[in-house]
Amino acid sequence: MISKDEYWWFLRKHPEASYQQTPEWGDARRGQWEPELIGWFDQQSRVHAVAVLRYRRVPGTSRSFAFIPQGPLLDWNDPHVAEQLAALGHYLRSRGVFGVRITPVVSLRKWDAATVKAGLADPVVSRISDMTPTEINPIGTRLVSTLRAAGWREAPEDEQSDASHPRFNFWLHLQGRSEEAVLAGMTKAWRKSIRRADRLGVKLVPGSGQDLDDVYRLYTETARRNAFAAQSYSYFEAMWDTLGNGFPGRFNMHIAQHEGSAVAVLATAQVGGRAEGVLSAMSMERPDLKPSNAAYWSIIQQAIGDKADLLDLGGVDDTVDDQDPAAGLVRFKADMGADAYEYIGAWDLPLQPWLYAAFTRVLPLYAALGTQLRQDKHPDHSLAAR
Repeated sequence: MISKDEYWWFLRKHPEASYQQTPEWGDARRGQWEPELIGWFDQQSRVHAVAVLRYRRVPGTSRSFAFIPQGPLLDWNDPHVAEQLAALGHYLRSRGVFGVRITPVVSLRKWDAATVKAGLADPVVSRISDMTPTEINPIGTRLVSTLRAAGWREAPEDEQSDASHPRFNFWLHLQGRSEEAVLAGMTKAWRKSIRRADRLGVKLVPGSGQDLDDVYRLYTETARRNAFAAQSYSYFEAMWDTLGNGFPGRFNMHIAQHEGSAVAVLATAQVGGRAEGVLSAMSMERPDLKPSNAAYWSIIQQAIGDKADLLDLGGVDDTVDDQDPAAGLVRFKADMGADAYEYIGAWDLPLQPWLYAAFTRVLPLYAALGTQLRQDKHPDHSLAAR
């Protein structure tokens, strides 16, 4: 275990850390998982890698499942990665853990915005993964081989984990770019939508804890419209309490208003050079106002002002099929000028195979039951968030 101060000392030097690998977000998720901060040390007792572990204990036993979302924060190009992962497994065994899941932010392949847009226009192509990638990441390819050789296996697919840690994501690169350069990378239609929102009176204001009712209302509508998994109102209270008040990184929530009413909301958290989407929602009462375009442009401007190297716009389905409704989000992000990345996905290390097998069969049912219980408790509010 390490202290928060030691942990943040490392985070401030790490270029790609996620807010999900911060002590604050670990505290925010205490309702379902018990967090622990750990570090890897070199021979001079200096921290060279960290992780926020989340434990979920099996009721009635002393055994736990461990989860490291968007981590651990290792140098995946280090030739000693296998030894570092082995040390993690040894430590977790000593803690009574029967299995661990990791979701490193490491890509396998990249498709630039132009390639994605070409795929969307090609009636023969139906999936992002069917297209020839712009780049292949050798670090990701090598890491997959390392994990398999060490006994890790790709995690079972389920809707809950895919929604929280999607395989395909879009990144808008900002390093060294001005607002004018980012605008120039957008399609004419995207730039026109920004101007239209401004002309029709859409205003962007910074959000606060006083706006959570509006945030919850907008996310409720978005969740029902897109069949997202639900979170309770307390999730957003915890989000604001941990990220909105005294967060050592940056947290920004922008609300698009029209005639005094909130019509869209976007929030990002930034650790190091990576600004990452935390939540997004929009009302469909006035889609002609283009509030989502206005909100994203405001967040992009904020990220440029905060010296972010990139803006992680979050996940999409593996589709470029124009007949698939999910392709609309792919088009929206590609037209913004963002590039698509395929991550290596979620990987599990079974430390006690029989208990791991039983638990991973039950976990999706457990998550679904938790969602239903939250909906039953708050029947007028159901939404999803990361």
